[in-house]
Amino acid sequence: MVFQEAFEWYIAVYLFLAGVGAGAIVAAVMADMYDRKKYISFIKAASVIGMPLVSIGIFFLYIDLGQGLWKPWLLILLFLNPTSAITWGTGILTVFTLLALIYGAFNLGFIKFSGGRTVQWLLIITGILTAGYTAVLLGVLKAIPFWHQTSLPILFIISATSTGISGAMIVREMFFKTEDSMHKIETSHFYLIMLEILLLVGMFLIAMQGVPEMKFSALSLLTGKFALEFWVFLVLLGLIIPAIVFALGEAGKMHISGSKLVFFEALVLLGGYFLRFLIIHAGVYTQKFIEYIPQ
Repeated sequence: MVFQEAFEWYIAVYLFLAGVGAGAIVAAVMADMYDRKKYISFIKAASVIGMPLVSIGIFFLYIDLGQGLWKPWLLILLFLNPTSAITWGTGILTVFTLLALIYGAFNLGFIKFSGGRTVQWLLIITGILTAGYTAVLLGVLKAIPFWHQTSLPILFIISATSTGISGAMIVREMFFKTEDSMHKIETSHFYLIMLEILLLVGMFLIAMQGVPEMKFSALSLLTGKFALEFWVFLVLLGLIIPAIVFALGEAGKMHISGSKLVFFEALVLLGGYFLRFLIIHAGVYTQKFIEYIPQ
């Protein structure tokens, strides 16, 4: 099986890293607005991973642009077509990265200027747009029906916020841990995972009623070529197990901290990566595509 060159593994890495970084910053800003003093350890942890992960993700995007990597002066063209989704996305990514750098530097004590509420609201807006843009990049390709679903940007935004919280919680546990309770963040995280499950189910219900190519892509995940990765790495490890564990934590029947917390948050990250990897590969894996490639 050979996939289209335009959708190599590093595209999934870009979508994943940009989502985690954007989600971490959005979650940090919301926690900051709610109670900065109580959640400062989480805010610092999110600041450590937010901008760097988005920047690394952008680097992988430049790899995919081909000439943009070896002839960087051509990248200025990305800003010159106001009718292009890529132009808008490039602008959003640039603004978000710069604002996240300022916000992170302030939280970590490198600068004294934070930008106040203006920067915070801009980070929330551009962070959500960054997370959603990763799905828009796929959705603009109308020739691939599986990607052309209105729920996909919402799913990616929810997943980005969930994985962003997981990434920040891991860093917090390892480097910034305090005795302050993260209960409200943990509760929000649980509901985000449940919402992600519902959106995923809804997306497949729509796909199964869609055009044949969309249905074929969905079946490749449910029962076909990618079924093992889908059910084990995404559904079981990435969604169901974390949801059960976090539900037990919410009910007070299980205490999650230390290495246990890191492990289960890492499962959420694993699921977030496979969500993007599988959606990309299932989209290009269609019946017509199979018929016209050498076996």
